[in-house]
Amino acid sequence: MKTLHNLSCFLLLIILSCTIAHNSYAQTSHKHKKAVGAAKKLTYKDSIKLETMVSLDTEAVAYKNNKTTYAEVVKFTLKIANNCGAGIPDPVAYKGAKYVKLYINGHLHNPKALFDETEDITDKDKVIMPGQSQTFYCDWLKSSRSILQRKYGKKFTIQFAYINIRSPKVLVELSKLKFNK
Repeated sequence: MKTLHNLSCFLLLIILSCTIAHNSYAQTSHKHKKAVGAAKKLTYKDSIKLETMVSLDTEAVAYKNNKTTYAEVVKFTLKIANNCGAGIPDPVAYKGAKYVKLYINGHLHNPKALFDETEDITDKDKVIMPGQSQTFYCDWLKSSRSILQRKYGKKFTIQFAYINIRSPKVLVELSKLKFNK
């Protein structure tokens, strides 16, 4: 009887040792996977470069009696350069708002439309391939009656975000803006 008791205690001790060893290995392995995953994510994000520019432009706003009326607009431009090993989503192909956000004075204010300045007719794959870049823009009327000036004044900051990567902030002073050449 004593031998049976010793044997059951010995088996219980082995089972507990195996369980403890397995749990500590699993925790170490999980931490390692988490660290490797974080490093991959950081590398991927560091491989996508964003550049923000602001300029003045003109846009046709009305066509009446064979005459086109133009207005000054503030043009917010985002250039996305893909330096990572895989293609990344083209924001215009996905209606922009899914991947691109615009922050004015730190507050989210998404553009109603995002236009692709560099897209050619043969671009149908909906991705920005490795080593390529694309330029996108949105514009707002410069008029003092526009929402842009009424809400933010003549001096504000803008910043784009693309798949949770933020571009550097740009200070905009409407009185100092120049026309794009």
